[in-house]
Amino acid sequence: MRLTVKLCLAFAAGCLLLSSGIALASGPANQPCVPGMLLVNSKPAGAKVYVAGYFKARTPAEIPIPSATCEGRSYRLTILLDGYQPWRNTIELTSGETREVGARLVALGVLEPELEAIPSAPSAAASQTGPVICIDPGHPSETSDGCTGPTGVTEIHINWVVALKLRDALLAEGYRVVMTKSKENQKVTNRQRAETANKAGAAFMVRLHCDSTAGRGIALYYPDRQGTRFGVTGPSRAVMSISQRYAKLFYPACTAVLRGHEPGRGIHGDSATFVGSKQGALTGSIFARIPVLTAEMVVLTNRTDEAYISTDAGQRLMARALVAGIDACLRAK
Repeated sequence: MRLTVKLCLAFAAGCLLLSSGIALASGPANQPCVPGMLLVNSKPAGAKVYVAGYFKARTPAEIPIPSATCEGRSYRLTILLDGYQPWRNTIELTSGETREVGARLVALGVLEPELEAIPSAPSAAASQTGPVICIDPGHPSETSDGCTGPTGVTEIHINWVVALKLRDALLAEGYRVVMTKSKENQKVTNRQRAETANKAGAAFMVRLHCDSTAGRGIALYYPDRQGTRFGVTGPSRAVMSISQRYAKLFYPACTAVLRGHEPGRGIHGDSATFVGSKQGALTGSIFARIPVLTAEMVVLTNRTDEAYISTDAGQRLMARALVAGIDACLRAK
């Protein structure tokens, strides 16, 4: 009897809610949001796909997007392939939706990028409008081929692979990038490296190196006094002043990303280096007409540093740290 009364009361309450215009939640509305999916293709294939600045896969790719919401979200999509112009677009995606995106990549040197978006993906030609950053993967140069780690890892190789990851990360963030060399073992003099940055009108130049000294971790150098090389004295006092200011912004932002992985060895003037102590400044700084910083990313002769920077994860973290340093400098302008 009591059970019958309770059921009747429950039924009556439900009827009252419905008659009052209050809908009882049921069915799909109670279902949790499920990931969205991006199906990304490019011509040519094999391009790197970045979503919101993070590398996800190479094309063709099926990329789940767990953060897609039932209301829908916008995602910045970047597709990069060596020798081709960056492709960028903004994609709207909702929970449970599968969206196809296609990009026809255009070789470098073609003035107008030709973009192709498969129907349902909004199409917009994205141009590079950010500051120009010159990346200088150190060595080989007129001075040396750099140092070698205890197990044979070369500075030339580490400088190059980190430079490529840094380039991709900067492009994904909207920066324009110029490299001082196009191949890992290409020999370029330090004067030529600086002149490449000057001609590009770069916001500043970041030079990537590995150290051979005691201890471990990253150190940052800037031109603290003028030097003379091949009859040229430089850099200007204005370049030295801005480089010093950038160093003080770059270093803490960079080391914050590396904290717990790579220690910091401080900020130093070029005059503290072997070459700088002899000619006043590093050659790459003497010929620079733009702000210039030299990052000795690790002590490659240290086994722990060599092992860490030889991993893909270590190289990607270093690239992220360098981007953080660059961001800190340019936000302060």
